[in-house]
Amino acid sequence: MSDVAGTGQITRIVFVNPTNGYTVAHYVPEGSEKVEVVVGVMPAVSEGDLVRIAGRRVVDPKFGNQIRLDHIEPMLPNSADGTRRWLGSGAIPGVGPATAQRLVEFFGDDLLTVLDVYPERLTEVPGIGSKKGEAIARAWHQKVTSRRMLVGLYGMGLGNALSGRLVAQYGENAVRIASENPYRLAREVRGVGFLTADRLARTLGIAQNAPIRIEGGILYYLDQQGGEGHCFVPREVLVEQAAEFLGVDILEVEAVLGRMQQERLIVIETRYGGDDLYTPRLLRCEFDSARHIARLLRSSDDRPQARLRRALEQGISFIRLDLTEEQVQAVWTALCNRCTIITGGPGTGKTTVIKALISALRYLNEEVALCAPTGRAAKRMTETTGVEARTIHRLLEYNPGEGRFQRDADRPIDATAVIVDEVSMIDIELMAALLAALPADTRLILVGDKDQLESVGPGAVLRDLIDSGTVPCIRFTQIHRQAERSLIVVNSHRVLRGEQLSTNSAPGGNPDFFFMERGDPEACSDSIVELVRDRIPSRFRFDPIRDVQVLAPMHKGSLGAQNLNERLQKELNPTGQEMRKGDRAFRRGDRVMQIKNNYDKEVFNGDVGFVDSVAMDKLFVIMSDGRRVVYDDSDLEELVLAYAVTVHKSQGSEYPVVVMPIHTQHYVMLRRNLLYTAMTRGKKLVVVVGTRRAVALAIRNDQTRQRFTRLADRVRELAHYGYSR
Repeated sequence: MSDVAGTGQITRIVFVNPTNGYTVAHYVPEGSEKVEVVVGVMPAVSEGDLVRIAGRRVVDPKFGNQIRLDHIEPMLPNSADGTRRWLGSGAIPGVGPATAQRLVEFFGDDLLTVLDVYPERLTEVPGIGSKKGEAIARAWHQKVTSRRMLVGLYGMGLGNALSGRLVAQYGENAVRIASENPYRLAREVRGVGFLTADRLARTLGIAQNAPIRIEGGILYYLDQQGGEGHCFVPREVLVEQAAEFLGVDILEVEAVLGRMQQERLIVIETRYGGDDLYTPRLLRCEFDSARHIARLLRSSDDRPQARLRRALEQGISFIRLDLTEEQVQAVWTALCNRCTIITGGPGTGKTTVIKALISALRYLNEEVALCAPTGRAAKRMTETTGVEARTIHRLLEYNPGEGRFQRDADRPIDATAVIVDEVSMIDIELMAALLAALPADTRLILVGDKDQLESVGPGAVLRDLIDSGTVPCIRFTQIHRQAERSLIVVNSHRVLRGEQLSTNSAPGGNPDFFFMERGDPEACSDSIVELVRDRIPSRFRFDPIRDVQVLAPMHKGSLGAQNLNERLQKELNPTGQEMRKGDRAFRRGDRVMQIKNNYDKEVFNGDVGFVDSVAMDKLFVIMSDGRRVVYDDSDLEELVLAYAVTVHKSQGSEYPVVVMPIHTQHYVMLRRNLLYTAMTRGKKLVVVVGTRRAVALAIRNDQTRQRFTRLADRVRELAHYGYSR
């Protein structure tokens, strides 16, 4: 690998990814006839362009020698001959080498001045009419404008990829907008956050207490709190923490809040006794969700009770098992109501009830749709019920090009009954979109485990709907006889009851749960590697990469997901084709996870796949639903290794084997619902490695982290009284 820098001409564009600007092109260095292949993000570059490049010469395993670009800058021709070569390259439709030669011969060294100042004179050249002259002048103007914009953006310290996105977003206004209010970029341009905008603002000399900076900081803080699960933030909390984060006075934050409220950038709601500070988007999602739930609660099924009873009998007979009283009541409640919640832990029979419900609803000639929030959960729902389930995004026909769902109130989904699994994972934004797309007479059945961790995004939808006391809710508490033989199930319920773990299997039961005492963090880490690499594959015949998932309470630390990933990759997949991003390497065969929603690729936060191949600066990943997704260099920030993931990222998934470190090193995360969620992800084997003290701390701590939400209040109010906005 060697450094390359110089000037030359782009002679051919081989490939362009329109979503991120990643380009493969042919490049001829100045003073040479040798064609080089250059790859990277190339904003505003077209065939025939003169460019200045900097990068590294690499050898791709499949495509051979390439120059991987760190920087590329379009240049304007600075001589008549250079202009002739640019015009004759095909940059302008209908203008070839002959026309370019005539222009140079006619104007000589004055050609650049004519193009810049007197483009109307182009028609003086024989054979160039007004239409062709206008095309030449327009192309030159666009090239000059693009060049000036990029020079201005590069001068602000912005790189190729970001500069390209700004040009695509704002066109000729890119430099002006970026310099006037860089914080606007954080709201409007994908991949630009407050911290990037703040760095740009410092280079532009924008004051620390400038109102536009405080405004940008408040919106950033609210966005971060949404990521922590909050729909709103109490005013006093926001003012204090935003002032500290921004390094400004509280009064300055208060002054900007008033202006932001007037401009509808934020909403301060006082309906429930406090100053609840929302973004308009999350307030609308919360209110609309409550309104749609209340609508379902107020509607009724006017079919005769006798027909509903026959449907119940049909559902029970279809299962060919003896249903418990709880299960029968759940099916009956769902048949009699437009909105029902079914909740319970592992081994309590939720899947059995879903299958009985599908049969009963079909007896009633209902069009049943099954869905779940993630591809993994939808796939598992399909496998357990035998009926196709889709992700909510696919059910609502998300269109990445338009950035919205195609199914909504104006074009509702084609179903009269919708069964949603893993509802604890659904945030308020996705729930609002789903509810908006339900036809007026739809039956909605929400299935989930209320004791699991809540959604990664804002809201606590399942908890709030249960707490509202208005939605019919059936809670399963009885563990079925077959499940009682599983120590995974038994211990999961012991954790919920606040009891310590047992390692004694029931008579005739499965030895599917083990605890390994390891007091030293390094010894704990070593044992996890040994378990995954050697002991579990040897004794239980599980594939260490495909079947075994390490679930860590935290991301950082020696027992965090990041460090365990590095160790496990080194042991399980140490060599082979790879693609690097910073200090991370992705190799063929690696298990990987998407950590941000990418609607263009239709991959979402938490989706898991395996690297199928690496070629031409691209990573080809087979996702868990079988789709092949291509990642370029600029996409890799959305991807991490997934030999180990945090417990939060595992929601909605099941794995043949779960290995979990739990140590006092994880003290701040040791909570009952976190341990319970991790244990219930394992289907056939769970191994907990750590200290009994850490396990005891987690089991005793049954306090869930407070989330600022008002969905329960709104549903309660709307269901009982109703109000309009």
